[in-house]
Amino acid sequence: MNKIVRLFSVLALASTVAFVGCKGDTGDQGPIGPAGPTGQNGVDGQNGTDGTDGVDGVDGVDGNANVKSFMATVAVADWANVERSGIGTSTTSTWGGAAVSSDLITADKAVFVALISGEEKISLPVSLSKEIDGSVESLLFSYKTGQVSLYYKSQSQLFGGSTSYAPEMDIQVKVTVVEEVEVAALKAAGISLDDYDAVMNYLGRSVQLPTQQ
Repeated sequence: MNKIVRLFSVLALASTVAFVGCKGDTGDQGPIGPAGPTGQNGVDGQNGTDGTDGVDGVDGVDGNANVKSFMATVAVADWANVERSGIGTSTTSTWGGAAVSSDLITADKAVFVALISGEEKISLPVSLSKEIDGSVESLLFSYKTGQVSLYYKSQSQLFGGSTSYAPEMDIQVKVTVVEEVEVAALKAAGISLDDYDAVMNYLGRSVQLPTQQ
């Protein structure tokens, strides 16, 4: 029995020596291989074309800082009957009245109103007669801070005829607001304030604001 145990021990030791003896030493690291060839460069993108410069706009005409204006449309439905005081009397008379509002209108400035009729501008106040029935249409205005009041009346005869207090169609007016210094210059130049074209020609072009609806 002891001989058999010894024999197994000798075999186990021999196996261990054999396995250890088979494992060699780690070799030195080999040299680094040559670098691979550089890849081909990609194709350059196409340069964009320069945009064409736009045409320069035409310089605007210098305006008059002391003169501002705007257009307003007054619809037929905007008119209502009002009582307007007489001139130097306590009596009143009925007129059709409508209001146009704007922050440009202040009591310390002069206000001019023109009725737009096709390509013409008719300075207010104005009275026009119709030959077809002998009626007379009148359009007046007054103003206070923030508002221009328009007054309309159409009479077929002075006494006993028919009277209308609203136009038969919408009308358009141009309201021009002028600083008092310009009004003084107009008067000094001998220009009638009732002559709309002469006044506007003297004052020059005005600032145009959007149409009020």
